Amino acid sequence: MNILQISIQAPGYNSGGTLGILQFSYALTRKNSVTYIGPKIENTDVESWFKDTIYMSRKLTLIEKVKSLMHLQVDKYYILWNKLDIDFNEYDLIYIDFTRWDFVVKRIRKSGYKGKIIVRAHNVENDYLQVEYKSEKNLPSFIRSALAASREKYMIDEADIVLAITPEDKKRLIELYGTSEGKIYVCPVGVNSAKKRRENRINKEKKLNCLITGSLWFGPNAEGTIWVLNEVFPRVADICRLTIAGANPNDEIRDACKKKNAVLVESPESMKPYFETADMVLVPIFEGGGMKVKIAEAMSYNLPVVTTSHGKIGYKIVNHINGFIFDTPDGFASGIREFYLMNQEERKQFLDEEWKLYEQNYSLEAICEVLQKVIER
Repeated sequence: MNILQISIQAPGYNSGGTLGILQFSYALTRKNSVTYIGPKIENTDVESWFKDTIYMSRKLTLIEKVKSLMHLQVDKYYILWNKLDIDFNEYDLIYIDFTRWDFVVKRIRKSGYKGKIIVRAHNVENDYLQVEYKSEKNLPSFIRSALAASREKYMIDEADIVLAITPEDKKRLIELYGTSEGKIYVCPVGVNSAKKRRENRINKEKKLNCLITGSLWFGPNAEGTIWVLNEVFPRVADICRLTIAGANPNDEIRDACKKKNAVLVESPESMKPYFETADMVLVPIFEGGGMKVKIAEAMSYNLPVVTTSHGKIGYKIVNHINGFIFDTPDGFASGIREFYLMNQEERKQFLDEEWKLYEQNYSLEAICEVLQKVIER
C-alpha cells in the first residue's frame, strides 16, 4: 500500500511526543511504501524507513508570520503547507499525526482526494491546549486553545478512521464532537525495547535510584514533580536517591531540588543514560490527557513504575502485581518502599509480570499488529 504520513513532529527517541510518532512510523513502514512530510528526521536510521521524505524546516519571513496570524494560525507549517505541490491521489491512504492541522485536511479534501484518511489523536487537543494555555499564558497559546475544539472537530469529522490512545480519550472525543463510536479505534502507545532486558541489580545496602522525567515546564508534570519533592521524597529519603531529568524546569522545581538534595538534569539530549542507571521510575501525574509515554519507556527497560490513578490511564497496570498506583504521599512512598523491601524472588516475579505486560501491549511489535488490523479494515 502507498501511504503518505504527515506529522507536526519528527519521529525520534528524545521525547514522549517524538516516540509516539516513531511507533506509528515504524508500524506503517513495516509492510507499506511510505512517504513522510514534516520536520526533518535527525535519526538517519529512522529516516531510512521511508521511501521518500519531504521536509518543512525553513524559517518564515516576517511577512509570512503576519500572514499566518491574519488567518489566526500560529503554526509556521500553515504557510509552508500552502507552498507544497502534492498529488494526494498518488496515495491509497493518508495518515496524519495530531488533530491540530485542520488546514491540511481542508487542502486534501479540496484536492478531490479519493483515498482514505486516518487521523491519530495524540491527546484530546481541546483539553490539552486548555491546560497548555494555563501554563504559558501567551498570545499563541491563547489562539490555539480558543480554536482547538472547532479545528479538532473538523479533522475528526473528515477522517475515515480516528485513532485514540486510551478508552478515556475515545469517550471524550465522542462526548465533545458526537463522533460515532465505530469510527474511533483505541491504539495505545508503544516503544522499542532496550537492547536487552535489564537485570535486577538492587542491593538493600544501597539506595534506590528513582527517576522522574518529562517536560518540566508543562503544568501537570511540574506540579507532580513538586509534589514528589515536597511530600513524597522526605518519606523515603532513607532508601532512595532522586534524579529529575527533563526539559525546561521552572524555578520552583530548581529551588525544591536544592532544598531536598535531589539531582536536577536540565533538558538532557537523551534520556537513555538516565533510564539505564535508574532502579525505579516515578510518574506523579494528576491531570492532562493521553497516555504517559514515560511509563512505556520505563517498562521497556523493565524498571518498576510508581504512578497515580490518572498517570496509569491507558495502561493495564495491576497494583502490586506489575506496578504501583497511589494518589497520596503516604501511598506513593509505600510503593517505593514495598519494592525496595522485596526479596530477590519477589522482585523477579514482579518484573517478569511487568515485562509480559509490556511485550504484549506496549512494544512496537504489539502496536504494529494493532495498526495493521486497522489499515486492513
